[in-house]
Amino acid sequence: MQSCITPAVAEHLQAKGYAVVDGALPPPAAAALRSEIDALRSADGLVRPNCTHLVRAGSATPDLLPKSQIYEAEISLDPKARAAAPLLASIDADGSLGVLLSLFLPRLRLDAHGIKAQFNAGGGGAFPIHTDSEEELDGRKVTAIFYLNDGWTPDHGGQLRLYPFPEAPPVDVAPLAGRLVLFSSTQMHHRVLPSRAPRYCFTAWLSQSRGRGARAGPPPAPRLPPPPADALASGDPQAAAAARRFLLQPGIRRHVVKLVYSAEWEASLVESHPRCEATDAALAQHREGVAVAARALAPYAGEIDRLAAACASSGSVGGGGGGGAGGGGAAAVSWF
Repeated sequence: MQSCITPAVAEHLQAKGYAVVDGALPPPAAAALRSEIDALRSADGLVRPNCTHLVRAGSATPDLLPKSQIYEAEISLDPKARAAAPLLASIDADGSLGVLLSLFLPRLRLDAHGIKAQFNAGGGGAFPIHTDSEEELDGRKVTAIFYLNDGWTPDHGGQLRLYPFPEAPPVDVAPLAGRLVLFSSTQMHHRVLPSRAPRYCFTAWLSQSRGRGARAGPPPAPRLPPPPADALASGDPQAAAAARRFLLQPGIRRHVVKLVYSAEWEASLVESHPRCEATDAALAQHREGVAVAARALAPYAGEIDRLAAACASSGSVGGGGGGGAGGGGAAAVSWF
C-alpha cells in the first residue's frame, strides 16, 4: 500500500483537494477484504446502520437520521470487529499511509487515524452532500477511501461525487476494486450517488492527534474582511478580487458551496434517507441555512454567480485514476 503514495499523488492532493490512485490494493487483497466485510455483516452486533447527525438549535445532542441501505463497522474502536476482520485490523495497525503523506506534505503532520468498513446494500443507498469534518471540530485532515467492488459497471451507480468548487465542476469517481481516493476531510464537499448494486469499501480518516479544538500545524490565518460594498458595486477589479478571496476562505466557502449546489444538496438529502419526520426536519434545516447564507452574502451574489459560471465552464476533470498525477500551480482554495 505504501507504494501508492508518491510525490505526484501528494502534489495533486494539495493542489486540487483530491487524488485518485488505481491499483492501491491488488485483486486478491480486495477480494479478501470484501469477504471480511461479509463476515462482519454475518456476526451479531458488529455492523450498524450509518446515520446522518442532525444538529438542532438549542440541543446539545444531535438527532441520528439513519441512511437507507448503508451499514458500517468500527474497525479502530471495536475489538470484536478487529478480531472478526484480521486483514482490516492489520491495515488499522499500519500507520504508513499517514507517515508518507506527512513526508511529502509536512504541514499535515498526520499521526493518528481511524478506520470504518462499509457496506451499501444497493437499492438506492446514498450519502448526501457533506464534508467529513470541520477545522474546529476534530483533527481529521485527509479522508482515504479504498474501494473493493470487482466487476463494477456504470449502471451499478454508487459513484463518489466530489465538489472541488470553484476550480472544477463536480467529479464523479467510480468505486472500482483496488482504487484509493484521497481528499480533504474539512474542505472537500462530496456525496455518494444512489447505488443500485452492493458496494463495498473501507475508509481511513488521517488526523492530527491533538483532537478537538487544537491544531498541530501552524495557527489559522486571520479571517479576511469583506471588501467595501460600494467598491464592489462600482466594478472595481481589485474589489472583485478581494471578494473572491473573502468568499473562498474556509469558513465562508462552505456556505457558498451550499448556495451554488442548494438544489442538488436538497435532492441528495431526499435520496439518502427514508421519508420521515427527521428527514423533513433535515430538509427544513437545509432550506433555512440556504436562506440565511443568501441574505448574509447578498452583496457578493454577482461574484458568486461568476465563480459558479466559471466553474461550470472549466471542463470535466474526469473521474478516473491513472495515479492521481498532475495538477500543480497555486490553488484558489486552501485545501489544508
